[in-house]
Amino acid sequence: MSRITSLILVGLITLLSLVITGCDTTAERELRRAETAIEEAREYAADEHATDDYNAAEELLIEAAELARDDRIQEARAAAIKSKLRAEDATRKAKERHRILEAEMEELGR
Repeated sequence: MSRITSLILVGLITLLSLVITGCDTTAERELRRAETAIEEAREYAADEHATDDYNAAEELLIEAAELARDDRIQEARAAAIKSKLRAEDATRKAKERHRILEAEMEELGR
């Protein structure tokens, strides 16, 4: 993971920690679920193999955090759910890309 990505991750976690303390439990729960889904996507290099979905998930998570900070809880919850779904899509696509790459490597005898 690059230094910039690490710094962004730390910033997001800090921002979410601050925001979560001020929003209701449903938004808090959805924000955590979205963050977990993004972390899983990152583990499968979705930022490289499913860039559009991964970036959209991160942007939606940031939007959700901002909405929660503005006490727009239902909108925050909806954005967090969308973020989670996009992160899950990114993870699926990255896993499929890994599977394809492994199959190609086997065909080449490596």
